[in-house]
Amino acid sequence: MPAPLSRRNFLQLSSMAVGATALASCGFGGGGGSSDAVQFWNGFQDSETQGYFTTNFIDAYNASHQPKIDLIVKPIDSVSQLMKTAVAAGHGPDIIEEDGPAQALAYYNAGDLLPLDDYISKYNWDSKLIPWSLETGKIKGKVYSVPSSYETMALFYSPETFQENNWSVPTNRGEFESICEEAAGKGITPLAVGAADWHATSEWFVTIFLNAYSGPQAVYEALQGETKWTDPVFVDAITLLNDYFQKGWFGGGVQNYFTNKRARLDTMLASGKAAMDLSGSWVVAEYQPYFGKNGNGRSWDWATIPQFSSHAPAGVFDLSVGQTFSINKQSRQADGAAAYLNWWLSDTQAQGKALAEVGQEPFPVHLKASDFPTGGDKRVERMYEELGSAKTIGYTTWTFLPPKSDTYVYTDFDKVITGTLTPQAYLEGLQPIFDSELKQGLVPPLPTPNQA
Repeated sequence: MPAPLSRRNFLQLSSMAVGATALASCGFGGGGGSSDAVQFWNGFQDSETQGYFTTNFIDAYNASHQPKIDLIVKPIDSVSQLMKTAVAAGHGPDIIEEDGPAQALAYYNAGDLLPLDDYISKYNWDSKLIPWSLETGKIKGKVYSVPSSYETMALFYSPETFQENNWSVPTNRGEFESICEEAAGKGITPLAVGAADWHATSEWFVTIFLNAYSGPQAVYEALQGETKWTDPVFVDAITLLNDYFQKGWFGGGVQNYFTNKRARLDTMLASGKAAMDLSGSWVVAEYQPYFGKNGNGRSWDWATIPQFSSHAPAGVFDLSVGQTFSINKQSRQADGAAAYLNWWLSDTQAQGKALAEVGQEPFPVHLKASDFPTGGDKRVERMYEELGSAKTIGYTTWTFLPPKSDTYVYTDFDKVITGTLTPQAYLEGLQPIFDSELKQGLVPPLPTPNQA
């Protein structure tokens, strides 16, 4: 996969994908290349990331392995749809890359994926990968996909701003509210957030509050259909989130929230005009021009999301699976595809280097300090080390909710903060949509929240 775009930009490009009008018929891949090689399709946002990926993850493998990997580069804004169309026609690449477990489930439901269990046993992937990772691809007792990248939600801040205001990193609701109240009183925007660049931003905060207030266990039970989304523990979480919006803490007010652009928000956070940012690990790539030697010389750091109620444990890492890999059921090079994936995920130092040099998110493997090159960003390294050893994981809506439920989460939450829907009515609207998709078998596979 290429060095990742921010989630916002990647999904904007993915949403622009259009169906292919024709497919090449050269070889199994349906997109050119040698029929004897393992076909792998991908798209890149620029020539630099394409070059890095090709040198380090294609050429390096092909130099000493057979069958070789044939990288077929497709336009980044249409590679996903082109792949779906080709696979449905019985062609496509040997390795299928999806945007997450829900998309992998769709391929499974269409009968397009090969079970990976024999390869997991052969290559000991259950020991190489973080325990939750194989659970995200397990369907009816067999594993059909493995995550090729992962992300989490966090609280971001500038240590200089905190020092200037004598604030400590908040670990619970009381400490968080105290900073927000004091910041607002000083004319500082408590949270540098906004939805002008990415409409679905609201689901980041719904994710955070469902896990940090209601707790991952409650979310897990609701995703399994054992608990209703209308349960008071979820209504209270959305009510608290809405209260914070009404206080003007999110982006300086509801109207500002809808017009706030990322560049302005990052400038505010870097200059001390905003206290904190609630976002995903992908945001660190966006901070580069505003902090450190490229910006104003100030720094940023991150912390886990505060514990907003006794329903949730401390130190929850909300899990987002950015992309997954599967093997095409029609592949004539399934063994070669699995051998390549094993080579890739087994080299932890290559993954640590790619994360440090081009921001390429790693497989969910056990990364340690020695896997990262000298001079890398210790904050990013610490994030992946701690995420990899997390005792409790939470559930991001875009990874673990089925498609229609996820769309409802962010489109109709905007109606909550504008006063059109109450938190209770919002969750009452979600329940029948989710029930229907659960009945259809569209809820992605779920790892358990407790990883200890």
